[in-house]
Amino acid sequence: MIRKANKQDIPRIAEIIVFGKRTAYRTIFQNDIESFNHLQVVDLANHYMRNPKRLETMFVYDDGIIKGVINGLLFENRMELCDFYVEPFFKGQGIGRQLIQYLIQQAKRQNMNFIFLWVIAENTTARKFYEKNGFCETGETAMIEGTNKLDVCYKLMI
Repeated sequence: MIRKANKQDIPRIAEIIVFGKRTAYRTIFQNDIESFNHLQVVDLANHYMRNPKRLETMFVYDDGIIKGVINGLLFENRMELCDFYVEPFFKGQGIGRQLIQYLIQQAKRQNMNFIFLWVIAENTTARKFYEKNGFCETGETAMIEGTNKLDVCYKLMI
């Protein structure tokens, strides 16, 4: 079941995001100091506790265990997909597809024109996933601050 995230979910959300980032980005950035010293579950959980508005557009996949999280930040007529992670132990079970389809339905209900997102160019697994779910590369790119890595913008028209 997919439902709106709440304050009680914060520790699990933080855990999923941190482990998801480590799994997805460690081989790309090759920076263990960032992955294991700076990126910490407790720090992220505290950030969400201090900024509860971050939960207003966040949804979780919860079948008794929270297995995934997705957030769609709203801007006038568009939505930015961010904080989208599935617990690595539960990947390959269709949870990500269900979460993204749910977010697309939320965007339609709120009369958004499109959903956009940024993904690291080297993250080919994520890029294939987004393309399989209807997102198209826009041609817009940006360097990730403090790195030599490129972010690529994708968009899905609603």
